[in-house]
Amino acid sequence: MRVGLYGIYGTYNFGCEGIVRGAVKFIRKHFGECDITYFSYSYEFDRKALGDLDIKIVPLENQRTFIVRGINKALRILKCEKRLFTIPFKKIIDQIDIIFSIGGDIYTIPAYLRKREKYPYYNHLVNFCDEAISRGKKVVVYGASVGPFGKYKKAVDYYEKNLRKYEKILCRELDSVDYLRSLGLNNMTFFPDPAFAVRLGQNEEAEKKYIGVNLSPLSLNETNGSYGEKEVKSMALLMDRLIDETGDSLLFVPHVVSENPNDNDYLFLKEISNEMANKEKVSFADYSGGFLGIKKQLRECKIVISARMHCAINAVCENVPTLFLSYSQKSIGMCKYVYGNDRWVIKLGDIYTDLISKAIELLDNRENINQQLLNRNKEILEYIRLNEEQ
Repeated sequence: MRVGLYGIYGTYNFGCEGIVRGAVKFIRKHFGECDITYFSYSYEFDRKALGDLDIKIVPLENQRTFIVRGINKALRILKCEKRLFTIPFKKIIDQIDIIFSIGGDIYTIPAYLRKREKYPYYNHLVNFCDEAISRGKKVVVYGASVGPFGKYKKAVDYYEKNLRKYEKILCRELDSVDYLRSLGLNNMTFFPDPAFAVRLGQNEEAEKKYIGVNLSPLSLNETNGSYGEKEVKSMALLMDRLIDETGDSLLFVPHVVSENPNDNDYLFLKEISNEMANKEKVSFADYSGGFLGIKKQLRECKIVISARMHCAINAVCENVPTLFLSYSQKSIGMCKYVYGNDRWVIKLGDIYTDLISKAIELLDNRENINQQLLNRNKEILEYIRLNEEQ
C-alpha cells in the first residue's frame, strides 16, 4: 500500500506538524507496513521538523507559468469549479494508491465570506481530490473540521457533491459530523484530532510560572477579513489588563511562524508586546523545537488562552486548563469534546468584555480542571486505541 499525505502548506504551522505525526501513527496502525509519502510545499523546514519519522518527503514546487496563470484567471472570472494544477499532479498520483487529505480548516469557508449573499467557494484541495478519484485513487479526509459552507446554494452543492465521493471523512469534532449529516452525507465518522495522539510520554511536574497566551493574526483575518494597528493596540491593552488583574506574567506562545506576516503568530505577538505597558512581564516561548518542543513550555503555564486550536490541544494534552478563543465552529466543537460543554470557549469578538473574568474563573478552578483533563486524556487515548484499527 502506498499512502500519500497532502493538503497542508508546511509544519511551520505546528498544528500541521501534529497532524502529520498523528496521521503517520494512525496509518501504521491501520495499514501495517506501507510506504508513506508526504508531499511538501516547505521541504527544508519539513525535512528537519519530521526527520525522526520513517516517511518519504517529496518537495512540491508551484509551476505557475504565464499561460497557466492566464487560463486560471479566466476560469476564476468565469466562476468555474475547476482549475489547471500548478503542481506536478500526475507525478503525485502515480506514486500513491490512497490519498490522506490532511489539515485542519481545509474544507470550510471563512465567517466573513459567509456573511455575503454570494462568495467564492472554489477549493484547490477539492479539485485535487476529485481528479484523484477520477483516476481510481481513494481519498480519506483525516484530522479536519468540515464546514460550514454558508447559505449560498452553489457553495453548499459544490462541497456536498465532491465530499460524497470520498472513501471516508474522519472529522475531529462531532459538530462537523452533525453538519455533514444535515447535508445528507453518510461517509463520515468522528475520530479525535491527530494531535491528541502525539505525546511526550511521562507528564513531568513543572513549576507553574505563567499564563500562556496564543494570539493569531489569522483569527482576525478569518473573522473580519483584515486587521491593523487598531487591533494590535486593543490586544496590547487587553494583555496589560490581564497582567494587572491576575498579577501573573505571560508566556506568549507562537504556534505558526509562516513567511507570510498575516499568518505569523510570532510577529503578531511581538507587535502586541511592543505596545504593552507591562512588556517586562512578557516572555516568549522558544518555538525552535516545533510542536513537541512547545509542549514542555506549556507545562510551565497555570492556564493557557489560545486562538490557534492546535495550540489549545497541545496544552490540553499536558493537562493544562485551557481557554479556547473561537473564530470558527471548530473551537466550539473541540471545547465541547474536551470539557463536555462550551464553558471554556469565548468567541473572538467577545474577548474585550469576557476574557479577563473568564481567565480569572479558570485560574480559580484550575486544580479541579487539571484533574478533569487528566481523566479526559486517558479516555481520549483509550478511544483512539480501540478505534484506530477499525
